[in-house]
Amino acid sequence: MDIEQLKTFLEVDRMRNFRKAAENLFISPSAVSARVRQLEDTLGLSLFRRDRQKVSLTPAGERFERHARFIVGAWERAHEEVALSDQVDKRLVIGGLSSLWEIYLQGWLNGIHCSAPLIGLRAEAGTSKRIVQKLEQGIIDLGFLFEPPRLRDMVVQEVRDVSMIMVSTEQDIPVDRALAEGYVRVDWGTSFTSLHESHFPQRPIAAVRANVGSIALGLIENCGGAAYLPATLVEADIAMGKLWRVPDAPEILLKSYAVFPIHGEHRSLIDQLLERLQPDMGGAG
Repeated sequence: MDIEQLKTFLEVDRMRNFRKAAENLFISPSAVSARVRQLEDTLGLSLFRRDRQKVSLTPAGERFERHARFIVGAWERAHEEVALSDQVDKRLVIGGLSSLWEIYLQGWLNGIHCSAPLIGLRAEAGTSKRIVQKLEQGIIDLGFLFEPPRLRDMVVQEVRDVSMIMVSTEQDIPVDRALAEGYVRVDWGTSFTSLHESHFPQRPIAAVRANVGSIALGLIENCGGAAYLPATLVEADIAMGKLWRVPDAPEILLKSYAVFPIHGEHRSLIDQLLERLQPDMGGAG
């Protein structure tokens, strides 16, 4: 078993197609098949079901996938840390929801990178599930989420309140019209969904949904409509008269959390870096 076999296995799983995996890896389909076959021979297990229409994981393949991701992630991290040991003092892997990168993580990371160039950084955007998995596996050092996960041996620290407001391309539109005409429903997580439903129990079902704020913002700015978006994301457009806050729509306040190992090797550094978020604690994000 080697790293290239594991990477090939993961790419075939991602694409569910040997030919497409080969194209992405810049090798021949026969090389992909050979690597997967060698991996299966080493494990003594069949990892894929193969037929003309699709490729899918066997039960053994499904169990192995998580371990393969962990091994590849650990190898890549080890390689980076060794290769960069002469250039940086410490290496930190940070994962966050795409929406949190838009709201405040990008600015926070910019400040770290500019003021502390000897800290090697790796930044990732992902789903809550993937971030939690990578925290459990030790692949990332610090994760940012809307929903506080229940994880053993992890610190879950509230770091920032995020103000969500309903905005529209039409001035002074009543909230019932905003919800009915061109409303883009953004998935901001379980807490937001619960609060949204409690505020608007009789709302019509939105025809358009998104899970990233910038997607919803682009849709309503170009086609008209309304959406719940972070106040910080839309403040410039409101100031320029491109968007208006829906006057009778309530603010929905979400909390966001930093998650990191209690006994991680970078605990002291993480504590210092999170202090940069504290002055805005309780603000609008």
